[in-house]
Amino acid sequence: MRSWLVLTFLLVSPFITNASDPLVLSCSDDCDFETPEEWSLLKWFKERESLTLKPGGSYRIRYHNENNMRRSGLTGQDDEFVLHQTRLWLDGNLTEDLAFHGEMLDAASFGETFRPRGNEVNRADLYQLDVDAKVADYGSGTLTARLGRQEIRLGSARLLMAPIWANRRRAHDGVRMMWRDCDWDVDAFWVRPIFRDAAHFTAFDATNHFQQLYGVFGTYKGYEQSTLELYWLAYDIERGAGAPGGRYDTFGSRRYGEANGLLYEVEGGLQLGTNPDDSSHTAGFVTAGAGQKFEETWWEPEVWLFYDYASGSSTTGNGFHTYVQRAHYYLGFMDLFGRRNLQDINLRITTKPIEKLTFLVWYHYFMLANGRDVPYNLSMNPFAGLSAGDAGSKDLGHELDLVLTYQLNEQTQFRVGYSHFWSGAFYDKTPGVPTNVDANFFYTHFQYQF
Repeated sequence: MRSWLVLTFLLVSPFITNASDPLVLSCSDDCDFETPEEWSLLKWFKERESLTLKPGGSYRIRYHNENNMRRSGLTGQDDEFVLHQTRLWLDGNLTEDLAFHGEMLDAASFGETFRPRGNEVNRADLYQLDVDAKVADYGSGTLTARLGRQEIRLGSARLLMAPIWANRRRAHDGVRMMWRDCDWDVDAFWVRPIFRDAAHFTAFDATNHFQQLYGVFGTYKGYEQSTLELYWLAYDIERGAGAPGGRYDTFGSRRYGEANGLLYEVEGGLQLGTNPDDSSHTAGFVTAGAGQKFEETWWEPEVWLFYDYASGSSTTGNGFHTYVQRAHYYLGFMDLFGRRNLQDINLRITTKPIEKLTFLVWYHYFMLANGRDVPYNLSMNPFAGLSAGDAGSKDLGHELDLVLTYQLNEQTQFRVGYSHFWSGAFYDKTPGVPTNVDANFFYTHFQYQF
């Protein structure tokens, strides 16, 4: 794997001659490289008039103050630390039909008392390296193949996502076929997740051969005021590498848009397959929301009311599996719960006091979907190692998220956030929970993209 880094450097270094040059470098300009004639590969690059290179990157620093929520859920543990994330990437077009993207990631954590979470640290690693090749152009549409290490983000990303919040982002190795025309976007893919060695944060990320994701995701754009998504997503987890195994096929759809000034979104899916205990798996999820924009009102508020449901089971671990989820955005910024055995009624209000300033208020009320099951964390593990049947109440509690974002310009962002969780009766009445005390979360971040 490390040879990819060396090869990438050898290919791109001749074109990056001056840090003050424009970001987009093209050999259609008068490039005069003094390279030996026998370096046939570099000579080939030099003769490509369509070759363009566009380097870029970003840096983010985020401060966390976590009260009663370190690690995962209400744990009784407090911590205070700083996360750093540095990304460097290079996009290029080798020909009109052949492009590539390469990206390095360095994610670090400093000052913590407890061991960092799995999504917080990944030192100096190859995050993405993929090639896009146009396979066919039919006039009405194009078919492109993407091969290599890549992000996967489809639709609402409730099931498949490279999370933006996580300090250590998520990538996959595999292939993706992308059809694009005026009415349809269709993606067919087969990938394996990247495995990060949790015991060795500096170890190079390798392909996880115990897991694979594949499926077909279609987006129909032909409606005037709405969009329809239809998909089949499969997730196979073999026994090994700490995983209990299982196979899940989700058949789902999503419709979102506007009707008579009312915003709406509805998404749901039926999940079939095999549970970790080899029993038959049947589960599902539903999300429904309605919203309204008040563009003529002071601060231009946008208000949404959502209901989220993901099924549970009377057997621990057999409820709905949320795959590679984007829970942080949808299920509360404190990341207390994953999308399994969960109900969430939430109200979101977004306002703009001034053009560059956005204020978000988001309230959640969480409940168990199945009183015989337990809450789950973002990794689909039972909270505090609880077993099915232990829940003393379905009432998990209430969360309030407040976020203020100042977008200075396209490159520079400042953010400050505060969240509070009022613990519900579940934590009072369920044996084995670490604590029933409320939790608080305060954070700030600065991000710059170059």
